[in-house]
Amino acid sequence: MNKEDKNLLSDSEVIAVLVGYIIGVGFLILPSIVAKEAKQSGWISVIIGALYPLYLSSLCIYYCNSHPNENILILSKKYLGKYLGNICNLVFLAQYVLYIAQIAAGLNNVYAIYATPFLKPLKILLAAVALATYASIKGLKVIGRVNKIVLFLTVTSSLSLITALLRGSYLNLTPLLSVGGNEIFKGTLESIYTYGGIEAVFLLYPFAKNKNKVGALAFKATYICVFLYVWNVVMCFYFLGYRVTAKALWPVLLVTESINLPIINSTRFIFLLLWTTTIFNVLANEYYAVAFSIQEILNMKSSNVVRKKFVFGLPIIIYFALELDGPIIRRSFLGKVIPKITLFNIIFITVIAILIFVNNKQEKKSVGE
Repeated sequence: MNKEDKNLLSDSEVIAVLVGYIIGVGFLILPSIVAKEAKQSGWISVIIGALYPLYLSSLCIYYCNSHPNENILILSKKYLGKYLGNICNLVFLAQYVLYIAQIAAGLNNVYAIYATPFLKPLKILLAAVALATYASIKGLKVIGRVNKIVLFLTVTSSLSLITALLRGSYLNLTPLLSVGGNEIFKGTLESIYTYGGIEAVFLLYPFAKNKNKVGALAFKATYICVFLYVWNVVMCFYFLGYRVTAKALWPVLLVTESINLPIINSTRFIFLLLWTTTIFNVLANEYYAVAFSIQEILNMKSSNVVRKKFVFGLPIIIYFALELDGPIIRRSFLGKVIPKITLFNIIFITVIAILIFVNNKQEKKSVGE
């Protein structure tokens, strides 16, 4: 462990960082996604979709018990061999580069339409990536503290949607089981992808103060995300109805129009400001994951040096973000790529867990002999 990482993450920081990896642009679009497939039952799909992060959290417990000081990138090379292990590590790394590009593009899409249409996309992307880069360079402990603050702001902005109860109707949520199991299953598949980011726990658990509690902390982070996602879906359905929700690009922003506060002219803009902190936060997290992964793959001593040098790779990320300009193009691209990434993560993490199990069993057998 290098000097900058000597200050390990507290329990609350681990939870906040994991939530920070999961909550992103999907925070605004999930209601629309599940409404198209599962209609009024979309919130059920969101709950069932949590099985994905819960499954990975369960595997993380096994990782921590067997190799508390070695992350998945080290274990990959240890159990799969240097070459195959590094290939898998590169694919694991690539997802974070993609997440940075798509999240930055999503931020640009929202702001270009609702907040700063007078700014060119390049300026918005440069500002977003620059702030994320600066936060990441400060190290994991600083990221943990920032995530705690942002988690509070994220919960606050989400709970502000409660005012929709004054203008919506419970009839928009009925009947509760309006579709069959097939539609709910399709909605579940879509919701699973919005839980992407929980995989970061396999990079970070060696830096937790209480490694024996990381699995439980990952469960708690998942429960927080489930609550926020279900709350957003229910509020959108309650206020807009599932039909309008399914057609809206960012239905959560439509719900913010129901918030009427004295003095403040645009509650949507206030909501966007709070939500922007969430996006800057997740960008910083993803940037840290990229630099840290590069460090492990290349066996470099200091991840801080990697993060500083990776600044020169940011034009590539900005280029991809600009290529994903437009919410329709971005969602179409992600609809093709994210399922493949999720499948890879499940197979990759599960295979390593199986190999750990086999190795531990062989060691116990040899000791017994």
